Amino acid sequence: MKITIVEDEAMELEQLETAVKEIAENELPALSCELTCFESMQAFDAANAKPDLLILDLHLPDGNGLELARRLKEDRAATGVIIITAFQEHVYEGYEVGAFRFLPKPLQYEKLKEAMLHYAAEFRSIKYLLVPTQNEQLVIALDDIVCIESQGKHSVVYLQNGKAFDSKKSIAEYTEDIENNCFCRVHRRFLINMKHIVRLEENEIVFDMDRCHAEISRRNRSEFDARFAAFLKTL
Repeated sequence: MKITIVEDEAMELEQLETAVKEIAENELPALSCELTCFESMQAFDAANAKPDLLILDLHLPDGNGLELARRLKEDRAATGVIIITAFQEHVYEGYEVGAFRFLPKPLQYEKLKEAMLHYAAEFRSIKYLLVPTQNEQLVIALDDIVCIESQGKHSVVYLQNGKAFDSKKSIAEYTEDIENNCFCRVHRRFLINMKHIVRLEENEIVFDMDRCHAEISRRNRSEFDARFAAFLKTL
């Protein structure tokens, strides 16, 4: 899960970063949280950040945090937003942009932990993927996806029922969209759902449907082995 903090006060940013890291490591180890921090909206935009959870100050040196939240929610509706401010009168504005939590300053550790854990539960429950094809947009259950294969700027999404859909989205975009512990990028051409693996043959993955297979690249082998071993322990 990708978490981003936007806070312009150096001391508050340091404290918030420490608290978020501690909560992520102690309470959410299975989500493999990645944390990035920025001190302004401009820095956030320059990095083209696409977090799953945005934690931000309401008043930033180069604009209103609500505007940043609005823009992000328009682009990624599932993004959680935690807005931190000393000005309580803005609470309803926060919920208008879909803020997951609105936390007052001075920030209380337990309140932040509660908000992050609540969002993590929501994050884990996101079970569907929007697949744009040439003529329509399909809503597909993640569990039904066996493998996504790159076709240049496009891709093919293979389902357990034997169907396959040509999608206008690239495999890189799907890799960003799918934050699910069952999915793993095993090759520049393949993003796979480990739930559908039936056996491994050297550098090839065999699934529970015959229409697709996937190769494991040397570059991705060690990460896949570790991820697959962790996945098997959850069964």
